[in-house]
Amino acid sequence: MQSFALDTIFILISLSSLSIVVSSSKPLNPCNGDFLRIQAYKQMQNQTNTTQCKKLSSLQAQFAWNYHKTSHNQTQLNILIGTKLIASTGWLAWGINPDLPRMVGTRAIIAVKVPNQITPSVNTYNITKDIQLGCKLQPSGIDFMVQNTTVVDDKDVGFFYVFATLVLPQRYNVSSLNHVWQVGYCVDGLEPKMHEASLGNLDSKEVLDLETGDCQNIGQHRQHLRKVKSKLL
Repeated sequence: MQSFALDTIFILISLSSLSIVVSSSKPLNPCNGDFLRIQAYKQMQNQTNTTQCKKLSSLQAQFAWNYHKTSHNQTQLNILIGTKLIASTGWLAWGINPDLPRMVGTRAIIAVKVPNQITPSVNTYNITKDIQLGCKLQPSGIDFMVQNTTVVDDKDVGFFYVFATLVLPQRYNVSSLNHVWQVGYCVDGLEPKMHEASLGNLDSKEVLDLETGDCQNIGQHRQHLRKVKSKLL
C-alpha cells in the first residue's frame, strides 16, 4: 500500500507509482447555500458577469473565480475560496502548482485563525520538498504577485473564506491550472500544522480550465482506486 508522509503539512500521494486515468466533466456542482451570501462573492458578481462558482470535491469547500488577460500578456485572476471551518483554531489553504496537481511545488495562500484574534492572518507560502522532510512551513514570497488579499471568519453565513487577486505569468496555463486546497485545525503562530489523514484531505486537488469550468478530478479517481484496492486486500 502506498505510504504517506504524516510528518508534513500536506500528506502526499506519489504519482510515480500510480497509473491515473482522470475523467473530465462540464462545470461541476454549482455553488449553493450560504456561500452565495458572502459579500466578496456578491462583489465579484457585480464587477463582472464572467464569475464562475463551484462546489469543490472535498472538505466542504466552494470556489469562485474570474480572470482576464493584462496588457503584458499576464493573467489577472480573482479567487474566492471558503469552507465551514467552525473551530476557533484552524487554517484554510488554496494554491496552484505550475508543474503537477500535487502539494509539493504549490504556491499557496494560507489563512490562519486562532482564538481571540480579531482578524485572521493570511500569507503566501511555498510548499517545498524541505517541508516534506519536516522543515517548518513559514510565510514566504512566491513567483507571482498576490494583491487585495482578504480573509474573513463570517459567523453570519458560517464560512471561513479568503479572497485574493493573483497576477500570473505565462507559465501558468489558465486552460489547465493545477489547483489544490486544504484545511487543518492546528497552528503554531503563523505555521499551519499537519492536517487530518482523511480521504478528503488527501484528495483535495484538481486540474481546472478557468474559461469553461471543466476539470479533471484527480483526487476523486485516486479515492476510487484506494477503495478498490482495500477490497482486494
